[in-house]
Amino acid sequence: MKNSPVRCMARRVLVAAAVATMAAGCGGGSGGGVLPLLPSAPPPASPPADAPPAMSLADKCPTLKGRAFGAGTVTVDDAKVVAAVAAQPAYCVVTASFKGSGLRFEARLPISGWNGKLAFIGGGGFDGQLPKASDPQFSPSIFSERYATIGTNGGYDHGGPADAGYFAAAFAADPAKLLDFTQQSEHRALPPGKEVISAFFGNAPARSYFEGCSMGGHDALMQAQRFPGDFDGIVARAPAGNIMGLFMQFNRIAKRVRTPANTLDPAKQTLLADAVLAQCDALDGVADGIVSRPAACNYDPTPLRCAGGGDTGDSCLSDAQIGTVNTITSAVATSDNAWSHPGYNFGLENTAEGWGSYIWPQAALVGNSVQGMFSDGFVRSFITQDPGFDTLTWNPDQWLARMGVIGALFSAADPDLSGLHARGAKLIMWNGTNDTSVTARDTSRYYDQVVSTLGRQKADDTVELFLAPGVGHCYGGPGADKVDLLKAMSTWVEQGVPASAQKLVQRKVDAASGAVALSRPMCKYPAYPRYKGTGDVNDAASFDCVN
Repeated sequence: MKNSPVRCMARRVLVAAAVATMAAGCGGGSGGGVLPLLPSAPPPASPPADAPPAMSLADKCPTLKGRAFGAGTVTVDDAKVVAAVAAQPAYCVVTASFKGSGLRFEARLPISGWNGKLAFIGGGGFDGQLPKASDPQFSPSIFSERYATIGTNGGYDHGGPADAGYFAAAFAADPAKLLDFTQQSEHRALPPGKEVISAFFGNAPARSYFEGCSMGGHDALMQAQRFPGDFDGIVARAPAGNIMGLFMQFNRIAKRVRTPANTLDPAKQTLLADAVLAQCDALDGVADGIVSRPAACNYDPTPLRCAGGGDTGDSCLSDAQIGTVNTITSAVATSDNAWSHPGYNFGLENTAEGWGSYIWPQAALVGNSVQGMFSDGFVRSFITQDPGFDTLTWNPDQWLARMGVIGALFSAADPDLSGLHARGAKLIMWNGTNDTSVTARDTSRYYDQVVSTLGRQKADDTVELFLAPGVGHCYGGPGADKVDLLKAMSTWVEQGVPASAQKLVQRKVDAASGAVALSRPMCKYPAYPRYKGTGDVNDAASFDCVN
């Protein structure tokens, strides 16, 4: 029941009487006055109990082990602190796995100085391992600016190229592993990975970026095309988006060079390389051992033909060897034009970073080539589904239906980036001009298709392509191969300055001394670095970007 006015008034009368009585009892002093009634002082407050000290991130790290994320679908298998090493800060390294799946991911969380951002890093080859941001294809700002990183194993575990069976790609027989490897692994790992970051730092990343090269570059394009909402910015180095055409060309070349009479020995490789440089090196205004304008290098090996066409020594090429050179550098397509490949550029025909790394047969591979090893696994495990299939007999036109099935999963060559543009996200593509895995011809062709599809203005708002003259697959070669594209991307996304407006410089660093041996301006495609005619030929300041 509510209190009535009568009850409230009676309570006030009783209180007043009590006060008067207390006042009278407090009389005294010479004047017989009455002291005013004062409230009694509160008892002294007890000192507050000591609050438990905030747990340091280093102490917090191992507490993540065993925790579940992703609505219980992901379990943290291990969480431990790894001390700082050289340029790498100390990290809480978290490994986690999906229940009922071969998919695993690793998160590396800086113990101090986290910049509040995520750099998701892609794998390479047939995956099977957790990628490391310390690998040379990644941007150094991952460490210097203290990003949190995440990387996946691509859906299954394998020891890598040095282990027997790696190139067989037997995982492709498992539909779940095939789906994770071809398109889903990063997309699936991103949400629980962000939950791990939030649990550790107390905040989700303010920005999320992706960087990958080779198959990691393929995955970068897959994110841009099929999952445009996942990342604020995507860096795709040597992006194997046209994966079907790539493996088709791998097989075409590998079949050719497995016949010894078709291959070029080291002396003939040098003969060819010297002839290419003689015609194409100085097209950029300086003879520096680098073909900087591959699109203008219309080299024809016919003048090197041996008299009569037979192999008469190392001063000429036989008809069979000229045929091999033409196979390497020419386009190929299926009869329905569903899948194609534009061929490889001339240049570095006699170096390990150029044609030697992927094209020429290697003794360690029992006469096969790296292209052959990868394409054998692709043909047998993805297409024919026959581990004993003779890949020397493979004809893509006889497998068009299966090519379509795998291409629907695996291809990342869709030029419609309207979803990425609508989100306001950005894409930077980068490719070495002498890459003999992912040809720069293919990457530039894809860029042109994007521009045609989106229109110039939307394309310029969304994507930029940069080619690195004289650079092989992801890195290596005589050209300038080091540039921090993650930093360039974050500047574009967060400050609105495109990479092409940042006056970026690519550098070649001497491995022994760490000194810069050569630098070039990073030119937005289709521009290339042209020598001004004066100045140090190893200094980017001596070059302009021209179309």
